[in-house]
Amino acid sequence: MKKVIVWLFVGLVNFHVFCSFVPAAPAPAADFTIAVLPDTQFYSRKYPQIFQAQTDWIIANRTKLNIVYVAQLGDIVDGGDKFPEQWLAATNALYRLESPALTGLPDGIPYGVVPGNHDHMGGTRSYNTYFGPEHFASHKYYGGHYGTDNQNHYDLFSAGGMDFAVVYIDFNYAKPEMNYPDLDVWSHRVLKANARRRAIVVSHDLLAVSGEWDPRGQAIYNNLRSCTNLFLMLSGHNHGEARRTDVFDGHTINTCLSDFQSYTNGGNGFLRLYQFSPAQNVIRVKTYSPWVNQYQTNGDSQFEIPYTMTAPAK
Repeated sequence: MKKVIVWLFVGLVNFHVFCSFVPAAPAPAADFTIAVLPDTQFYSRKYPQIFQAQTDWIIANRTKLNIVYVAQLGDIVDGGDKFPEQWLAATNALYRLESPALTGLPDGIPYGVVPGNHDHMGGTRSYNTYFGPEHFASHKYYGGHYGTDNQNHYDLFSAGGMDFAVVYIDFNYAKPEMNYPDLDVWSHRVLKANARRRAIVVSHDLLAVSGEWDPRGQAIYNNLRSCTNLFLMLSGHNHGEARRTDVFDGHTINTCLSDFQSYTNGGNGFLRLYQFSPAQNVIRVKTYSPWVNQYQTNGDSQFEIPYTMTAPAK
């Protein structure tokens, strides 16, 4: 009997020691947010204070909402090279995101822009003067560009234990001579080269307000749908909100349109917040204006996108 008791005691001790060294499950990654600025052309033209209010709010809420990236959806200004003063209004707002003094970050808040058709009016010299490769080259998140300008480029950043690539694709329906086939080759190559990164594509025009593809959006989707790391595409251009979900070969891609320029004051400052929750495997989308301090809560403005974040990108 004593021998049995001794062995039982030793077994319990060993069990306790074994259990003491079982590693704890890793804590879920913290939620984080990507902020999106739809068409800002009328802010640059007439309401620069609203544009600045948007970026100042992003900076002020960077820590609270864990804002890790900002994407602008094109039509930065309303007239391209025709109105140089509009670019000064745009840079006054967007350059604030780069300021270490304002953001508390050595490299600022990572962000990207893309030309829309209104940015092409009169040429894109101003776009590339203020947002060209030379401007972004010193930023660690800048991935590279197509050709000699920055009208097509990509950024790289990490958040929530995941790595991301954001690819920006130029758009101008008034210039049929734009070499879209070459851009399609380039964008496909970028996604493939960053296959272990979760990919977001931004182009000014992808969806109609009906949720149907615009012609260029359909072409971009067809070109990139086989890239299994692509999960989200964002656009503006058409006045309103829409979204769609497409599945290709078992792979889901969500596409969202947001454009508020038909609102009062050219948009009333409404922007989009894509709040990623790795613990819940969901992206919570909200639409908010720091100018009027108001959320839009209808089903087109506030919704959830299921998205698995607990597994690596394929």
